[in-house]
Amino acid sequence: MEFSNETALLQAIYKGGAMGTLSIAQLLPKVQNPCFRTDLQTQLNEYQKVMKQAESQLKALSVCPKELPPWEKTMLTMSLQAQTLLNKETSHLAEMMIQGSNMGIVSLTKVLNCYRIPNEVESGPEGPKHMDAHQKARDLANNMIQAEKDNINRLKTYLG
Repeated sequence: MEFSNETALLQAIYKGGAMGTLSIAQLLPKVQNPCFRTDLQTQLNEYQKVMKQAESQLKALSVCPKELPPWEKTMLTMSLQAQTLLNKETSHLAEMMIQGSNMGIVSLTKVLNCYRIPNEVESGPEGPKHMDAHQKARDLANNMIQAEKDNINRLKTYLG
């Protein structure tokens, strides 16, 4: 299968959902606050929904989603364990999740910006600097970014 911008964008969306899903799965057993637990479960459901949508769009392109490499899962797990070893307070866990959501926004925005629609991009002597990604994939990326922003706003209430 030929590499396409749409594929790269969908893989990035899938990876972001996988990182969020793994993070929440690691943190949920440490959560004491029932409202915070509910908010994390809502966020987990959002990640899983986005992953399914990205997977469906990838399969329509005859591409399988790339799972997180074992080393990346291990690094994330170790980082979360270290950050919660001495502090499992709700405000600390919320801050960690906010930082993760911010990283997800930055990462996905970078990928999305690489694939702007041609009329949004200046052309040089070699032609357009960026290629168009399929609108459906772009919409999914934008929806995920907005969901991350919404998650951050919801989690801010737990900072203290």
